[in-house]
Amino acid sequence: MPLTLEGTRAANATLGSGVILVFDDTVDMRQILLRIAAFFRDESCGQCVPCRVGTVRQEEALHRLLSANGSREKELALLAELELVMKDASICGLGQTAASAIMSAIDRLGLFKIVS
Repeated sequence: MPLTLEGTRAANATLGSGVILVFDDTVDMRQILLRIAAFFRDESCGQCVPCRVGTVRQEEALHRLLSANGSREKELALLAELELVMKDASICGLGQTAASAIMSAIDRLGLFKIVS
């Protein structure tokens, strides 16, 4: 995929802040996702509730998923709901995209798949 606005749009992706992280196959991407969620939590200015609370709740849900506490289906449903609320109600771009970044990684990388 070309790293251009057009290339990422064609792949139904975004460039976000333009950061590119490269990992080998020994890295636990679930732990990286948790670090990214912590980054969004720390970067929230706290001005609006959807972002201030949503970034904390998504990090908590990821912790529960990683520790196998609680229902995988319930936590993934919570993360999907947080994505909608944060996208619709956050004031700034960070709040509008923080949950989308988390959900995109979960979906595209197959993290926390529900085995049927």
